[in-house]
Amino acid sequence: MTAFRHQLTLLIIDDDVVSISTLTSLFAKNFNIEIAQDGKSALQSIMLKDIDLVLSVVNSPIISGQELCTFVKNSQLTAHIPVMFLAEAPNLDEEDECLQMGAVDYIDKKIRPSILVSRVTNQMTMVAQQKKLAQVSCTDGLTGLANRMQLDTMLNKEWYAAVRGSHSIAALMIDIDHFKLFNDEFGHLEGDACLKIIASIIASSKRRERDLAARYGGEEFVLLLPFTDLKGAKQVAQELIESVKNCNIKSAKQASFPIVTVSIGISAFSPTLKKNAASNPIDLIDRADINLFKAKQAGRNQYSASS
Repeated sequence: MTAFRHQLTLLIIDDDVVSISTLTSLFAKNFNIEIAQDGKSALQSIMLKDIDLVLSVVNSPIISGQELCTFVKNSQLTAHIPVMFLAEAPNLDEEDECLQMGAVDYIDKKIRPSILVSRVTNQMTMVAQQKKLAQVSCTDGLTGLANRMQLDTMLNKEWYAAVRGSHSIAALMIDIDHFKLFNDEFGHLEGDACLKIIASIIASSKRRERDLAARYGGEEFVLLLPFTDLKGAKQVAQELIESVKNCNIKSAKQASFPIVTVSIGISAFSPTLKKNAASNPIDLIDRADINLFKAKQAGRNQYSASS
């Protein structure tokens, strides 16, 4: 676990403050720790934070551990999170029920601490391996950015997080201007080098840890910006346009400008689940794409935006 020390997060759910303190002292050396004293608070942490493993008492207040496990396993966004139960008075029927719900372990709360640490650590090792594999499968091989599959996954996750948190989310659709002309004149090796440079600029435009830079396809990229309104997205877009120009990459002779430029379409929403609401995660990208077309029609090397 050395390579993943303090990079994985354990959510401990227990209404006993002494027990929480004991469990925290057992695991804080190797993992980030989140604490909840009831199922409702735990559910909020699971939906809003990057939780890697849940360690919960069976009978947590407000929402029981079993109810919480059922929700986690039935949601597409959280089904990957393993749940381990701590039982005050373990019995075979309860163990059978918890395991059938999808829990990965059911442990006597009075178990020897070293054994509990080993069980949790072993599970976290598997989580770390799965995350490493997932990172490879969700990364664009050329640019190192997230790929389309990862973008789709995070778009849904961040959209519904914005609904619950009542905050805005923005998307920038970015296209390298006249990239086909660039490839035709300089060749695909130079084209790949250009893509990598632009990708690095887009990645460096992220301002928050949860911002996501992704390759959408070909010479198109998406920058997903949670907690960002239209004004903030416009500022990011303008800075990105200037950063690309400052690279002074020679463009094709038939291009609109002597150096490589980008056009950007922007959309920003404050999502809602109200009945008849027009906006949804796909809308966010679609409207950014429409605005990208407008930016290109207006002469390229600029952005167009809407909310």
